Amino acid sequence: MSQQNLKLNILDYSPVDEGLMPSDALASTIRLAQLAEQKGAHRYWVSEHHGMPAAASNSPEILMSHIAAATKYIRVGSGAVLLPNYSSLKIAENYQLLESMFPNRVDLGVGRSPGADSRIGEALNDEKGKVIPYTKKINDLIGFITGDHHEKSYYRGIKAHPETSTTLQPFILGASGSTAEIAAQLGLGFTFAHFINPTGDGAQAAEAYRRAFQATHFSSAPSVIVCVFVAIADTEAEASRYADAFHLWLTYAESANPFSRVPSLSTTEKHVWSPNEEAVRRRNAGRLISGTPQQVADQLRSLAELYGTNEVMINLMMPGEQARFDALNSLLQAL
Repeated sequence: MSQQNLKLNILDYSPVDEGLMPSDALASTIRLAQLAEQKGAHRYWVSEHHGMPAAASNSPEILMSHIAAATKYIRVGSGAVLLPNYSSLKIAENYQLLESMFPNRVDLGVGRSPGADSRIGEALNDEKGKVIPYTKKINDLIGFITGDHHEKSYYRGIKAHPETSTTLQPFILGASGSTAEIAAQLGLGFTFAHFINPTGDGAQAAEAYRRAFQATHFSSAPSVIVCVFVAIADTEAEASRYADAFHLWLTYAESANPFSRVPSLSTTEKHVWSPNEEAVRRRNAGRLISGTPQQVADQLRSLAELYGTNEVMINLMMPGEQARFDALNSLLQAL
């Protein structure tokens, strides 16, 4: 894998820094997307999170529209739409509309997680009376986009509007190997969340996906992206400080008591880690790549080689807009 063909993508949670509001985080996301485009990044994806106050992005398609309008050519996507919370037809319509407004720039990344605790999950699905299997949700979604449903599908003949002269690019996002087969059979892209599951399943899932891939009008060849958290600074010591802040945030981000803001460096330095927090940090260690720009670039190349891909995606959950800007700028130069 040569540095000439390694493509860098960004996944943005729109982190809310200490002392600021979500509106500040969303404005920062636009500026970071503009910098990413200026410096040559390939894709810019935004997340869907619920009940996580330090992450402002909870509606990808709304934020995607704002980003795409503020940029010119970088691909804009969702990482990911949490499909179990929604009607497949409504998601198909939303993304067909985005593709109509921004031709050849829209990535539809979908995931199977509800993305919230049970009460928030119930609030997001308060009129639903049944659980629909994820495979059916995906097949229905693709059927609504293409108009080509299974022969026995109840939805035969239904196609999402508006019609488009170009085709959006769907991706299945996964943190285990179970979704790789779905992506392969439908000829979709496959993105593995190494930042959620760094245990080694991802490389195997990517290989299984490539072996089983069936070409469709979406793509004639398999497309794999691997995504990981990063912390980058000019020196190893400074990068370690950002890694500490990241791990403090992550220790509670997936708990019942998440931080309301991303911890600053000063807050992190004052924090006394409990034995339980240290244990959680050790479990999460593989989810982050940290170091100087060149060290992180080298690790990303190795990760891409492991997954057999030329596309990596980074998630910059670092406190401070300028720190995130500097990290992205220096990493793209190192690559």
